[in-house]
Amino acid sequence: MTEAEPGRWDGQAIREGASVAVLFAVPFTIIARLAFDDNDKSGWASVLGLASFLGFVLGAGVAAWRQQRGAPLSHGVMTAIGVFVVVQIIFAVVRLAGGNSLNVGKIIVSFSLTALAGLIGGLLGGFLQRQGMAPRR
Repeated sequence: MTEAEPGRWDGQAIREGASVAVLFAVPFTIIARLAFDDNDKSGWASVLGLASFLGFVLGAGVAAWRQQRGAPLSHGVMTAIGVFVVVQIIFAVVRLAGGNSLNVGKIIVSFSLTALAGLIGGLLGGFLQRQGMAPRR
């Protein structure tokens, strides 16, 4: 692997992975929040949660695959967690502005699942690189 620029993080790879996560994970998260956030026990909430999880895996995988620093796991986890934190800040501001409370327990569980998605994506992206499937830049 050749380094395009010095430093720990490959910013271009993280941006690319984050854009994929935003495209594939965030819409499902928003739909789940709007439709099922009031402790609804519908099966659709689980389906949307799984789709969001897979979107975070995909975004993290892209970042891990595209990075040129030899650190696919950290790039995958950083991408997933970074997108999650930004989205959660926006959700929190909207909820608090609307006079609603935050469910901190749900946020912590979601954060943990998103970190797991980032780890899985990092493993998959690193696997693709080790198999010689290098991305084109």
